[in-house]
Amino acid sequence: MEHLFVSGSAEETQQIASKLASGLEKGATICLYGTLAAGKTTFTQGLASSFGISRLVSPTFIIMREYPVAAHPIIKTLYHLDLYRLNSVEEIKAFDVEEIWSDPASLLVIEWPEKFVDILPKNRIDIYFKATSENQREIKIVS
Repeated sequence: MEHLFVSGSAEETQQIASKLASGLEKGATICLYGTLAAGKTTFTQGLASSFGISRLVSPTFIIMREYPVAAHPIIKTLYHLDLYRLNSVEEIKAFDVEEIWSDPASLLVIEWPEKFVDILPKNRIDIYFKATSENQREIKIVS
């Protein structure tokens, strides 16, 4: 299934993420594709907000952040993984991603997944961000 959204602000991008979050019944892997400043972290902040997480920051320099989720009946942990600085499959596996993928109480959001598309789970949601102007983004969700 594919959905295309147009966002004119960070708030709209976060609202789109919140709508996606409301439909998640169990843990999932969400892969975010797009250039720098395309809206990937803003989108993830919208997901986090819908799960009761008040502050989410980019994990670019520490690679992965973990947030407890209290506002969902099944998802109990949100993992935010940024692959931008990684260069090998071994580096990714050091973060126990296979264990996270197999846990229905875990939601894994991955920025820059195209670096390691061969190891991504087949059951995932791919989201593509495209800046069409300074403030406008096209967001295509493929599940």
